[in-house]
Amino acid sequence: MSAMPLEVACVSDVGLVRKTNEDYLRVQPEQGILALADGMGGHLAGEVAAEVAVEVAVEELHHAQRFREMDAVQALMAVGQSVERANASVYMLAERNPELRGMGTTLVLALFQGGRLFYAHVGDSRLYLFRNGRLMQLTRDHSLIQAVVDHGIYPNRGKAREAGVGENVLTRSLGFDLKLEVDVSEIPVRPGDLFLLCSDGLCAFLADHQIGNLLGAEQLSMESRAKALVRSAKDAGSTDNISVILARPR
Repeated sequence: MSAMPLEVACVSDVGLVRKTNEDYLRVQPEQGILALADGMGGHLAGEVAAEVAVEVAVEELHHAQRFREMDAVQALMAVGQSVERANASVYMLAERNPELRGMGTTLVLALFQGGRLFYAHVGDSRLYLFRNGRLMQLTRDHSLIQAVVDHGIYPNRGKAREAGVGENVLTRSLGFDLKLEVDVSEIPVRPGDLFLLCSDGLCAFLADHQIGNLLGAEQLSMESRAKALVRSAKDAGSTDNISVILARPR
């Protein structure tokens, strides 16, 4: 299967509150590869975790592309294994450097190949699909608030927030253990599809209908829509770093 070249727009903003940006993005449009991470940890550690995770995952995936012709099963395995290797790299780096102990990161990794999207994720950074005017969340958050809703403890995230469940408590992330469960999936890509990768600085502060309205603004360029998403999250009072990757297969 051949890679699907992409039209891409990226924006990463430190936001209204944070002094540093612990999000990290990398795109390789000609290879159909996108990656986004949201780091966490002590002084500078979140930045380190996010950068290491993205760079290792992208390089592993790019290596797999260069040295073997992958079918759909192999492509799905490759995105998952790339995230696993990224996790091991973050974990081992923290083990060797006491000042980095406790660092971790989310990660979303996407590969567009052979008319399909193969993706893997850990944490609460998200991947969305905007198709025919409808926004669909493709990933499911690995977070405490999502877990209590999934288990029926609260009927929705709003009720869980009212009860004091924090939005930013993760149940799964890279860097805390050598063993990691990675969620992987794939979908066919259709003409006109628009994909969004984002950190929770965006999706925790904008409702789906707000995100969908901005993605559907066809009068705006891809770059303008990406900037509008970040600006809207800041207008909504986002207290986190805000990062966005928009991608449309050519």
